[in-house]
Amino acid sequence: MQNNSAKIELHELFNGRLNLYQAKKGYRFSIDSILLGHFASKKAVGKVADLGTGSGILPVLLARHQKVENIIGIEIQKELLKLAEKNINHNNCQGKVTIKCADIKKVKEVFSPESFDTVITNPPFYSLGTGRINPDSENAIARHEIKGTLDDFIAGSSFLLKFGGSFFAVYRPARLADLVLKMRNNRIEPKTFQFVHPNKSEPANIVLVEGIKGAGIEMKILSPFILYKDNGKYTEQANAVFENI
Repeated sequence: MQNNSAKIELHELFNGRLNLYQAKKGYRFSIDSILLGHFASKKAVGKVADLGTGSGILPVLLARHQKVENIIGIEIQKELLKLAEKNINHNNCQGKVTIKCADIKKVKEVFSPESFDTVITNPPFYSLGTGRINPDSENAIARHEIKGTLDDFIAGSSFLLKFGGSFFAVYRPARLADLVLKMRNNRIEPKTFQFVHPNKSEPANIVLVEGIKGAGIEMKILSPFILYKDNGKYTEQANAVFENI
């Protein structure tokens, strides 16, 4: 990326509690990442892998938790990798976070099996041939299964996870059946779900999922998470997440 500094800008978010460089045009993280980071922070421990780290927002958020020893953010897009490294350095996470350029389909060539206690991921949720592909390549790869399918992300997660390790993902309810099937096929038992609704009158458009590798069959559905009140302002539930950043 030529003149990279001209294409990114520093954003101070949530009253300065989160500071991240983002592209002026192109890929930007969404509320999905904030919710996933909060959801995973309650149980994430030890050595953590973030598959498809993007701009590095999840490692920045999770690095603040004492039970997380170190984090490796895995990203295939080289320009996003540079952005993630910049964010890690800006937030003084270098001692705890490493960003690595790797293909999720080839994690077996890069890492040892069962070498992580926790895996977290925000995988592309559109299969090829569905939905409109974003003309921006970074956004397209983040949203469509161009560089890696759901199968690749779940199989890679299972390979990296220790027996009894925790898996966390954010996905779309429309493909939840696919996610659960592939988790079970890869020995990751779905344990906890939380559906996120734009407001109390609309159906969920996000689902947060926790799984445990090798666990027995039993799962629970948490109370719904509602983002906005009828007046368009964030709910107390959402503000509690933002204030905890």
